[in-house]
Formats: sequence, C-alpha cells, structure tokens
Amino acid sequence: MARYFPLFSIVIDHDYFAGSNAAIWKFVPTAECKKLEMQYRTVLRTIDGGVEVWCEADDVPTPFADNETGDSRDTVLKNEASNDMLNFMYEVFCDDPQFTFYTDLPSTTPPCFQNTNSQSSEKIEILSPISDSPILRPETVSRIGKLQLGQSRFFVDIRFSEVAFWNAASEKNQISKQYRVHLKSKKIHWKYFFTGTLASKNIQIVDLDANENDTGVVFETSTHPATDSGTALVSQTAITMQYRPVQHFQLREVDMAGKILIKRLPNASVNKIGKEWGPDGQSLLVAEIYIHQ
Repeated sequence: MARYFPLFSIVIDHDYFAGSNAAIWKFVPTAECKKLEMQYRTVLRTIDGGVEVWCEADDVPTPFADNETGDSRDTVLKNEASNDMLNFMYEVFCDDPQFTFYTDLPSTTPPCFQNTNSQSSEKIEILSPISDSPILRPETVSRIGKLQLGQSRFFVDIRFSEVAFWNAASEKNQISKQYRVHLKSKKIHWKYFFTGTLASKNIQIVDLDANENDTGVVFETSTHPATDSGTALVSQTAITMQYRPVQHFQLREVDMAGKILIKRLPNASVNKIGKEWGPDGQSLLVAEIYIHQ
C-alpha cells in the first residue's frame, strides 16, 4: 500500500474572521498543476482554513535497469533531479457571495500570492502578492462561469526547483512547510438611518471606546436620509469590517445632558451595503443600519 507524507500546506488567514475559520475555501489546481500532480504523485487534503499537499513515497528498491545500488524510486529521482522550477498553482474560491464586500484585495484583477524563497529553511512563510496575475485561458473562464455566482477568487503559486521538491519529499519525519495567505478586511463607512420619533430629535452617536488620546469614530449628519421625515448619521472615517464587530456605539440626545436614547446601537454588517456621496462628491460604499423608534 502506498504511503503519503505531507509536502507543504497552504493556510488562508483573513482579518475579517479574526482567527476563526468561518469561510469555506476551495482550491482548484490549474491545468499545468494537474500535470505536476500526476507526474510527482501528489494529492490535496482539506484542512481548517486551507489545504495540505501530500506526496506519495516509494521506499521499495526500484526495478530501473540502471539502478545497481538498490535505491528506492524516490532516491533515484532525487539524485537525477534538476534545478527546473515547478509551479504548483491553484485557483482559490470562496463560497461566500459577500466576499468582495469585506475583503481588501491587492488589485481589481484576481491577485496571485507567490512564495519568494523556495530554499528558505523557515517552516512558515507569508506569501506576497505579485504584480502580474496569471492570464485566464478561455477554457478556464468557461469553467469558472459555471460556478456559483459571487465566488470571488485569487491564485496561490508555490514555486520550487525539482531538487527542492525531492529534498522536501525525502524528509518524511520532518514538519512540512506552511505557506500563509493573509487577507485584509475592507474598511467601509457606517451609516445609521433613523425614523420615527428619533428622527425629530437632535441626536449624536458616541463612540464608547474613545478615550482622552483617541477621539474614536465620529459621525456626522448625512444629506441623504432614507425618507424626507427621517435623518441619518454617517461615520467620517471608514471602519474595518469584521465577522463579529467589536464597536460600542451609543445614541444620545444633544443639549439634554447627554440623555441616552439607545444604550448600545446595533453594529453594521456586509449584508446591507449602499452608497453615499462624500464631501468631495465621490461615491462611497456604506454599511447601512436602519432603526425605527
């Protein structure tokens, strides 16, 4: 029976989920990568937040005609390996249709994260985005078009020489190398819409996390309320979106000794995204929260 050993792993770390693995990632090898998987006998294994690439090991003496030392197939291939580069490239999909609303990708085109030093002895390497993303072939675009709408993607490209591949494969008792992709969370302005009796009051939003050295998040009156009789407050600065928001905002009435109207305002999410015109006339994305009281 064939034995498999972990060659390397790819883990995706997203600021939006703050350490949890709420997203489901799907790794799809490119056509060239599939050929490498067959040639070098590798398989993918799903793990939390990513995948592991396992290599089939062959410790049995090979029947090659020129093998006079009784070495295994892996040893023979390692001794004959070249410095040619191998590209294990994967398209990464996320099943969340809101992915683009909370992910700050490096570019508008599908970015590609690539390792920089295949010879590094470090067991963990943070992958960096490269300027040139892979060109999508017509057959790739056709296949992607059949997937669920909203599945945003990027590429992960692990490059190392054939010599480095067999050296890693021969270290069967060693900890495999881990490549990490760090995705940043997008920053979006928050906008609170108020209707009912609250709209008739002179209100303000107070950031309870502010202190003497930090003014916190400041909200200002928006010129675009939901209704003619309503009012709206929008944050002056964009706020980092999170799966579980940590902000603490409170609604108070102005000129009434800071009377508390709502002790804790609900936080925004990416489920309701709209647009707001900024002071300079530029269109901004806003996370909308509607309150009627």
